Amino acid sequence: MIKAKKRFLFIILLVCLSINCFSQRESANWYFGNFAGLTFNSGSPIPLTNSALNTKEGCATISDENGNLKFYTDGTTVWDRQHHVMPHGENLLGHSSSTESAIIIPKPGNTDAFYIFTIDKPSYFLTEDEPIDGVNYSEVDMTLNNGYGDIVVSKKNIHLITYDINDPVQNEYKTSEKITAVTHSDGSSIWVITQFINKFYSFRVDFEGVNHNPVISVVPQAVYPRIDDEGSNISAIGYLKVSPNGKKIAIAHSSTTLGSPSVGSKKSGKVLLYDFNNTTGIVTNERTLLADTYPYGVEFSPNSKLLYVTTSNFSSNNQFLDSNLYQFNLDSSNIPASKQSINGSNNVAGALQLAIDGKIYRSGYPLFQQGLKLSVINNPNELGSACNYSHNSIDLAGRTAQLGLPPFVQSIFNFTFDFEYDCFSDMTHFFITSEDPYDSVLWDFGDGETSTLEEPIHVYSQSGTYMVSLSFTINGITQDPIRRQLTIHPLPQVLQTTYELVQCDGLDENADDGFATFNLNLANEPLTLNTSDPVEVFYYHSLEEALEDDTNENAMNPVYINQSQNEILYAKIYLANTKCFNIGKIMLKTTQSVELETYTLEACDAQNNGVATFDLNIVKSQVMNQLNLPNTVEISFHESEQSANIGVYPVALDYTTISKTLYIRVVSDNVCYGTGVLHLIVLPFAELEDETIEMCQSDFPIILTTGLSSEDISNYDFFWSTNETTSEISIENSGVYTVTVTDNDLNCEGTKTITVTTNEVPVILSIDVMDGDAAIILESNFGFEFAVDSPIYQESNQFQDLSPGTHIAYVRDRYNCNTIQQEFQVLGFPKFFTPNDDGSNDFWNVKGLDFNIYPVLRIYIFNRYGKLISEFNPNTSQGWSGKFNNKLLPSDDYWYYLKIPNGKVYRGHFALKL
Repeated sequence: MIKAKKRFLFIILLVCLSINCFSQRESANWYFGNFAGLTFNSGSPIPLTNSALNTKEGCATISDENGNLKFYTDGTTVWDRQHHVMPHGENLLGHSSSTESAIIIPKPGNTDAFYIFTIDKPSYFLTEDEPIDGVNYSEVDMTLNNGYGDIVVSKKNIHLITYDINDPVQNEYKTSEKITAVTHSDGSSIWVITQFINKFYSFRVDFEGVNHNPVISVVPQAVYPRIDDEGSNISAIGYLKVSPNGKKIAIAHSSTTLGSPSVGSKKSGKVLLYDFNNTTGIVTNERTLLADTYPYGVEFSPNSKLLYVTTSNFSSNNQFLDSNLYQFNLDSSNIPASKQSINGSNNVAGALQLAIDGKIYRSGYPLFQQGLKLSVINNPNELGSACNYSHNSIDLAGRTAQLGLPPFVQSIFNFTFDFEYDCFSDMTHFFITSEDPYDSVLWDFGDGETSTLEEPIHVYSQSGTYMVSLSFTINGITQDPIRRQLTIHPLPQVLQTTYELVQCDGLDENADDGFATFNLNLANEPLTLNTSDPVEVFYYHSLEEALEDDTNENAMNPVYINQSQNEILYAKIYLANTKCFNIGKIMLKTTQSVELETYTLEACDAQNNGVATFDLNIVKSQVMNQLNLPNTVEISFHESEQSANIGVYPVALDYTTISKTLYIRVVSDNVCYGTGVLHLIVLPFAELEDETIEMCQSDFPIILTTGLSSEDISNYDFFWSTNETTSEISIENSGVYTVTVTDNDLNCEGTKTITVTTNEVPVILSIDVMDGDAAIILESNFGFEFAVDSPIYQESNQFQDLSPGTHIAYVRDRYNCNTIQQEFQVLGFPKFFTPNDDGSNDFWNVKGLDFNIYPVLRIYIFNRYGKLISEFNPNTSQGWSGKFNNKLLPSDDYWYYLKIPNGKVYRGHFALKL
């Protein structure tokens, strides 16, 4: 096979010299979130703290083939490897609130050129005055700016059409928040893929640049722009990813409709899976994997066989509840039905991103907290819990993640070897999956052993996790090794003797026939030595049946009626989500039962909603005392007699319910007991309602009571926050008082809170008067009412258009406990006068002055040039006659100045009219 590949060697070497041969190191550095970052250059993620990027969602990063950072962006600003803004690197047409605001594509054939594809926000949310710019790209030339890179001005923000220009709605919104990329089947060019409404647009990037004529695929599911009350396009949110092998596309539509008041707007999302042809760029074969949820992140496993999805769950009023991480098996004949829940948490669902260490990292943060850590799927090629998900385990050194993680050209994560048989003592088979040519190979199995065979078989001496590497040599040049983590699973520990599973022979119609219904799963724990490791157990009639059934499709139903006395069955015990199993044996035995009594347990309904919490430990103790049972006996309670008979679905010993009947199961090594009956009775409790009392300070002391009738008082004990134990107390002051009411017979209690508030005495600090308006200023404005001259009160302390003269201000508290008053003066300064000796308005003077308050005052009159024209005491003079040196002055504006004894100054102007 090696020789057959050599004929392609010369062609491939020429291609690698003329194009950019991608390596995983281009994704070695990540910048995301609030100044957060990771580097994978050492093999494990190490936090970076030098980021200049601050974004909730969209971001992108690129490094060179050796893992050296080149630049990063949030879709609007580009920072170089020194974390400075790149020249012309501002005002790109992406938006950091877009799910995938940017992706960076190396230009084929030029190691110094890159394209930044940007996705603008698809609505006017946060930027009402800016148009929606859709999909654009800009070129970065790394030979400029002393090797730190610069945006090529003539190739900045070049628009790509991803919409129907003749459709007004499409022409306005232009795109969704989604973009991804993968290598073309020719191994050199790259497909950049985005989506809008019911179309996928595949743009090809090759030696000549970006082809502006996309391959357009029409799909059945149409997702139109849907704008909520905040102006956000909720149907555009969610990730788009293509699989590393370029054959599948997954898309998360967080919402497809606006929802309804009864359902909420965040329960209409979908996750869709498509086939992608990375030769033609065509998207086909739509399948719905999730519906009626709120998905966000999607990512494929390195082997492209599994898909992971994050979803958030919301209440009908759009309040966040929790989130899930799901896994789908893409090799399944029914992919939607293969869904497995990997994790549920209070983290907001965030992005999923594959890394060069073969692991998938997850962003997100606990609600109302900071995302100080990422989560990680350590073995994403493994089914179910074997994928080894670790929640909030990757520290970011004090920086925080939000929702987004940087996307990359997905094909750089396409691993080129695989393995099978990973149980301890297995002969593990390694094989190459790449079609690339090579002269020789070197396997390093991670345990000190190596091989130069193409398909080696290796047996590990012990279980554990190993880093396996594969190196190709082409024309004497050894390529960088490809590494994958392999876990050799231990075989589950199994009881070496036959376990006897005992069941009562008194629970069916014939109590003496030796046949009974068994729940075989009750033998799982003793067979596996009560291990805490997750295991799966399948039962068979014979050892041959167990060994021959590779898929366990012919395993017995665990609810089983024995076919003979002391029947032997075989248990096939797997370490969960692996193919590693061991064999154990059980013997089915029946025995006569001892009848149990009927028990009754009462509990009080503290909330008066018909529900109470019962402590079943009380009945458990009664059963043990009645039958003189040892502490090793197992007693459980069940909601149906059948469940009790076979020992399934036990309820919690701290059990909350309405009045109902439970069934008691007692299991002992030597004695079999029949099913007992327990009647649970909910009894009502005193109705306690919190109370607020508003009163005047003069009303103290007052009596506080529980509100219970005199007949009920004798049934309860009381404890007040004042440490008093009577049914009522006398208080002298306002405050918050609580009383705990206890029914000692039922061990039940409730609490009532009484809040006593009193008036605050108003204190007038000042009354500010200006041009006939007055404001009454108090030490505290809470809870007071105001009036002027008459007892017509208002909440506002402002009064307008008061006539000149003496007025009285009144202030009272809202309980009408105290009222205070204070006189104040409103001065009037006429706007004009007419000194024409007609007996009307011939003099100008201040109005509203009280001579008793201000007996000595001086008011000064000036012309427009500041010359003093007149001065007089406004309390003893008619006022100014409009004359100066006994001559009537012309019509004009004149100015006055008045200072009263409290220091307040009045100045203004008025008109002399003839």
